[in-house]
Amino acid sequence: MNDRSPTLAARVSYQALRDYLATRQWQSMPSRLSYAAIYRSPGAGEVEVQIPLDPDLADYADAITFAARRISSFEGRPMEQVLRDLVQPRSDTVRYALSGVATETGTIGLVAGLALVEGALKSLLASACSVQRPRRFHPRMTLTDAESYVRACRLGQTEIGSFVLTVDTPLDIHDQLDASETPFGRRATTLLFESTAYLARSIRQGEAARVLDDRPDAPLVSANLCDALVEMMPPDESADLRLSGAWSPLIPAPTAVPVVIHFDRTMFESVERLAQQLRPSQSTEGTHFVGKVVELSGAPNAAGQLEGDVILQVQADDQLLKVRVALAPKAYADAGTAHFAQQYVSVHGQLHRGRRTHGLRNPTGFTILPA
Repeated sequence: MNDRSPTLAARVSYQALRDYLATRQWQSMPSRLSYAAIYRSPGAGEVEVQIPLDPDLADYADAITFAARRISSFEGRPMEQVLRDLVQPRSDTVRYALSGVATETGTIGLVAGLALVEGALKSLLASACSVQRPRRFHPRMTLTDAESYVRACRLGQTEIGSFVLTVDTPLDIHDQLDASETPFGRRATTLLFESTAYLARSIRQGEAARVLDDRPDAPLVSANLCDALVEMMPPDESADLRLSGAWSPLIPAPTAVPVVIHFDRTMFESVERLAQQLRPSQSTEGTHFVGKVVELSGAPNAAGQLEGDVILQVQADDQLLKVRVALAPKAYADAGTAHFAQQYVSVHGQLHRGRRTHGLRNPTGFTILPA
């Protein structure tokens, strides 16, 4: 048993455990004990769980642990996950996991870990924006309810697995649940699972293009969601990405919604391509960008002058993007000056989206902005 299980079990409310079982169609059975309730599993009803009804009982944590062990065996998932779901009954749980040779120790590179966290945040925000305003692309993910939803999300403790990031997502962004309709937070989490499952299934079946079509029987997949998935994928394609989840016991779980979605590394390129195709076409006139030079990687030309690629960090669509741009000697020299002086630069061009670093085509007007 994991050392943290007793601590988690002591924090579980018996009311939350009863609600958890009831919303999963476990049946309440007669009990001869006034301090215990009995529930029988759905279907053949071969598993029974006894719930302690008094948190002051000396063996309360042990009884909760025993119940959680039986539930985990019945559901086929780790007991600690069951306990964590019971500790946060007002939240749904989303788990983002990277699995592969590089993560077998349960650790991950710092840069890849930061990208996983940032991508997870963007995936939740993209789904919340699509609930509030359904569309294929959100140029600015700044909708009020969507931002409130993401601000209320909380990181859970790491779990056993290759590398698992746990996020507790609120059922609702308001103080009190409205029983007359599905809460906003549940709708956002549901759309996240529906959209990612549909996306993964379409790619796996060789029909990725159907994601681009507006189908009344299919969940909406946005470019922003695809961007978020791409960001979470390791740049060296050394691991698969898995999403999984658990529903709060306070309201019935949605039916026919997959809660385990697998993107293997062979699917990364397709997700990236769909992210580009779901975006509106870029204007041929180009766009104005302002940012800072973060990397210089040019080389001397035939005349001995430095020219070539620089990496800029610019603001676009309310996101910080790394953009690669090829510069002639004069502009490259200006880029070097701006880099060492930490000054902002300005440039026009056509943005071409990539996985980690994007490209800027036909750059013009590269200048250093006044400090």
